[in-house]
Amino acid sequence: MSRRAKLFELLDFPKFAMPTVVRMDPVQTSFNLRDRLGNASFMSYGSIWNRMEFIVSGLASDGYIQSQFNQYDTDWKNNSIQDVVRLLRQHFSGRGRWYALPQKPVKVLGFWFKPSIKGFWYVDGQSYAVVINARKLQPLVLEHIRFLARGVHELHCVDDPNDPIPLILDVSEHSKSKGRVLRPHIVPVEQAISLDEFEAAVRTFLKALELAGIAVPPDSSENVLDLFKKK
Repeated sequence: MSRRAKLFELLDFPKFAMPTVVRMDPVQTSFNLRDRLGNASFMSYGSIWNRMEFIVSGLASDGYIQSQFNQYDTDWKNNSIQDVVRLLRQHFSGRGRWYALPQKPVKVLGFWFKPSIKGFWYVDGQSYAVVINARKLQPLVLEHIRFLARGVHELHCVDDPNDPIPLILDVSEHSKSKGRVLRPHIVPVEQAISLDEFEAAVRTFLKALELAGIAVPPDSSENVLDLFKKK
């Protein structure tokens, strides 16, 4: 199978991992990647990220939300995006300051990898590296949260002099047909999965991508996490 150019982010590891992100099997995961990557994405939450400063500031009124987040011809898609914005507005409540992280992806072993966080939130003397799970049908469980926290720490916090803490905002739907609910998770690195577990999961996912024909093998001499930090 020829390699296909694909875009991934940290949230995709638990999305595609089989059977779980920490106990991942590369062959099962590669089959899942092949089965699911053929389906085109039917909506994007990208319109939210370049307006985060306005949302965090508390200035995103209902009228603003309705006028700015209506790019689709289908009402349910616009409503879904607007629901995410309202939940984020509720969480930030005009507190602190938002510093966006450029969302330019980096090339890793033949595929593209997006930044794991949307930006940094400074509030009450503390910096947070913020992951936002806007995917309605990908609810996060504890293992996912602990995995994401380790990844955010290693990729965005460990070298930052401001010592940010991973903050995972899950605005998915956990109970079918009951709508989205905001679930914030502040996860200090001590509560995340271990670095060894995270590196093993990353290596296994890379192997699954290779088996699926999406990525090439990494150089055995290279630190696997450094691949995702290249500018």
